[in-house]
Amino acid sequence: MKRSLRFQLSLGNTLIVLLTVCAISLSARFFIKQQFDRYIISQQSAHAASLASTISAQYGGIHMSWNEDYIHGFGMYALHEGYIIRVTDLDGCIIWDAEHHDMELCHGVMQDIMERIHTSRPETSVQLIHDHLPLTDADGEIIGYADIQYYAPNSSHTEDFAFLNALNRILLLTGAVSLLMAILIGFWMAGRIARPIAAVTGAARDVSGGNYDLALPDHGQSTELDTLTRSIRHMAESLKTQEERKRRMTTDIAHELRTPIANISSYLEAMAEGVWEPTSERLQECHREAQRIAGIVGQLETLHRSEEPQAPLELSSVSVGDLCHSVAASFARAFEEHHQTCRVEGEDFALETDAGKLRQVLMNLLSNAMKYTPDGKDISVSFAHTEKNARIRVEDQGIGIPKEEQDLIFERFYRTDLSRSRDSGGAGIGLAITKALVEQLGGEIHVESEEHRGSTFTVTLPMKKS
Repeated sequence: MKRSLRFQLSLGNTLIVLLTVCAISLSARFFIKQQFDRYIISQQSAHAASLASTISAQYGGIHMSWNEDYIHGFGMYALHEGYIIRVTDLDGCIIWDAEHHDMELCHGVMQDIMERIHTSRPETSVQLIHDHLPLTDADGEIIGYADIQYYAPNSSHTEDFAFLNALNRILLLTGAVSLLMAILIGFWMAGRIARPIAAVTGAARDVSGGNYDLALPDHGQSTELDTLTRSIRHMAESLKTQEERKRRMTTDIAHELRTPIANISSYLEAMAEGVWEPTSERLQECHREAQRIAGIVGQLETLHRSEEPQAPLELSSVSVGDLCHSVAASFARAFEEHHQTCRVEGEDFALETDAGKLRQVLMNLLSNAMKYTPDGKDISVSFAHTEKNARIRVEDQGIGIPKEEQDLIFERFYRTDLSRSRDSGGAGIGLAITKALVEQLGGEIHVESEEHRGSTFTVTLPMKKS
């Protein structure tokens, strides 16, 4: 079953925090228990030493003997605390032994202690400690030994275990509060992440439905989300631009084809109804209009082929100077008719490229320059190269291109407002074909222009085709 991103992020964050809290709680409980057990054992050991010190004080008097009655009472009191005492002198003779005095009582007391420890702290590992402690007189001389046995860790002070239990409850409460806070914070953080993503998803759905006017705010709290938002917004703007260009292209194609088709239709209709005689001149006019339609269709086919990403290249070593002179020479008659001159300048060099495609690029640029350059003005073609790149420039003194339209002239069927007013204006496909061909050759094309002063088209190509 698919879950929302917010749910998955919240669940993942909760599981991570739960595992972390459990690990911290268990490790803290383990180390605190170990430290507490060491503390209890050290307290029991200190108490055993205190018992031995008290017993040592029972040696003395005029006869320097042991106060066995006191030792007996003291030993029985210690027995009920869980300490089995045996006192011997330096010769190893037993002065008092709790087990010899009442073996059954000793075993019963120790059994009760063992059961109490296992009941209250079943996880505790109990060990029997045997301390062999020297007994000294007032002068510090050893007068005997006290053997004291006891189970550890064990404490007769309930406050010790109450402290440990309280500490465990605090750890448990802290873990529960931490988990609850983590769930709430995780849910809030997941919402902060999921909401923008949901908004971007909705925007992408709107874009897929054709709505490109998006109102997506920036999400400054996350670089990735901000980048994603800007990318979706840019995609919507690009698609909107492409949609507008597609509509304009459809309109332009219809406009370009409507006139010749209407002319042919009116000519044929007039001749079919007998209004006009089907003279040679009128038939020639129909033929020219048909050729005009064929030319537009041919340009569209050429544009389609030139935009194929896997279009094959016929690479060879091309003399750029010879190619530029040859293309300029092919326009010599047209230049004469318009009283234009074309200068070709540059030091010749060889370029590894597709000669046919590069020739078509130069033909399109020179044809475009000739159309939009007034009669009597000059056109120039220059070429140069560096170690990495070759550069070819076509410069005219024509009508120029408005600055705001210079990025659009390579679009299909686009013509500037200035060019639309001229009879020489073409269908607006030539520069689109030129750009596609240049990109096939691995290069770039740029334009620099000033209104009423001319334009310069620069083609940059790699010296070696990669």
